Amino acid sequence: MSDPTDKETRPVTVIVPGSASAPGPAQAHGSRSRTASLRWLAIGLLCLMLLVLTGVIFVLPDLVADRETREPPSVPAPPPVRSPPAASVDEKRVAREKREAERLLGIVLRAQTELEAEGVAIWGGENYDTALDSLAAGDAALQEDAYADAAHDYQRAIAQLEGLRASMAERLALALDAGDGALAAGNGPKARASFEVALAIEPGNGRANQGMRRARVLEEVVSLVEVGAEHEAREDLDGALKNYAAALALDAHSDRARAAHDGVTARIRDRDFRAAMSAALVALEKKDFIASRAALERAESLEPDSPNVADARRRLQLAVQRHRIETHRREARSLERAEQWQKASEHYAAALAIDPNAAFARHGRRKSLARARIHAELDAYLAELERLSASGPRENARRLMAAAADGNAPSEPKLAAKIERLAKAIEIAETPMKVRFRSDNLTDVTVYKVGRFGRFSSRDLLLPPGSYVAVGTRTGYRDVRVEFTLTAGEEPPFITVRCQEKI
Repeated sequence: MSDPTDKETRPVTVIVPGSASAPGPAQAHGSRSRTASLRWLAIGLLCLMLLVLTGVIFVLPDLVADRETREPPSVPAPPPVRSPPAASVDEKRVAREKREAERLLGIVLRAQTELEAEGVAIWGGENYDTALDSLAAGDAALQEDAYADAAHDYQRAIAQLEGLRASMAERLALALDAGDGALAAGNGPKARASFEVALAIEPGNGRANQGMRRARVLEEVVSLVEVGAEHEAREDLDGALKNYAAALALDAHSDRARAAHDGVTARIRDRDFRAAMSAALVALEKKDFIASRAALERAESLEPDSPNVADARRRLQLAVQRHRIETHRREARSLERAEQWQKASEHYAAALAIDPNAAFARHGRRKSLARARIHAELDAYLAELERLSASGPRENARRLMAAAADGNAPSEPKLAAKIERLAKAIEIAETPMKVRFRSDNLTDVTVYKVGRFGRFSSRDLLLPPGSYVAVGTRTGYRDVRVEFTLTAGEEPPFITVRCQEKI
């Protein structure tokens, strides 16, 4: 069918530029410039051209429309000017359909590859087969150059593969439930098949992995439980336990194996408890405390809250109490002789933990703690002898030495040595030290808590170790304050007190 635009163009082309004898506007203008006689002729030609243009604009479209109405639609029009041939249009359409089909094919293949990597061949079932059929149909159409049909088949395959992907979560849940049900029913093959599907969908699924491990040994677990039941029926409890334990070693989540194992374990625990209690009582009668205690521990581990165990333990404790108390007494006395009072007090405390009414332990602990405290206080003074420069700490040190000497005995040489060192330190701390003061004979000097010494240029004072404050005053000058400390055993400093800053 021809292009209507071309039909309209052709008549215009004939009318406007086609007449060789009709002069254009440029020719008319040139004629007027050459001769005035032709002016009226040019005006006439111009009017003629206006009439022609009016016909083109208003009459020609109606003529063309009337012509198109009269032409039968089945008769093809001549090919339009500058339009591509029909064969070229078909080739472009076919090329476009081919590109679209190939693009969709690429999408299908990528989707298939991804699902294949996720095990769709195992869990996809008939849905996956249907998608493959759609893909095959598309391939066949592509081979026959039926590109539109191929694109349609590929689009259907894409939708089917996307549906498979969307169903993965639901398929996984169904496979897991089916596998668990098969395990509970003892159906190993069905359980393995179900968990295989689940693992194909999600290889790292913990529930599926565990279920598959259980499914692989299900038949062996069932057999072991049955053999264990036969041993238990013959009162061979240890043999039954061995089989049940083997079953649990294969499948720790088997309810059947767990119930059988727990039942026979309870029976064995009751049997062993009675045997341990009998052995404990026999050993207690023979004064074999170690064996009796070991037997009671076995019995208690089997039945921790048994009143029989508690009663037998009390009897054993009474039997071994004296032995343990005597052991702590010997250790404490040995440590006292070594003047290790803190460790001695710990042994007395252990004896009291056994028997709170042990009088020797109460007395010994009080004594050992008191001596340990005296040693600690003496060590504190000896570590900081400068504290003795003050009268208060010196008096406390004297009281401490008196308390230590009150209980001192020749068997405590370490304590005696510490008392002697502290006494010498107190003596040194109380020995006055010669301190030289310097001034300017213009400043009045006072040493707090010592006295006022007026004006001088140099003066020596005997002062005991300690901290002091010297103050200087002078009319018209700012007062000065000098703080100094005298430490026993150290060279005393020179003290300078001068008022030098005028007010």
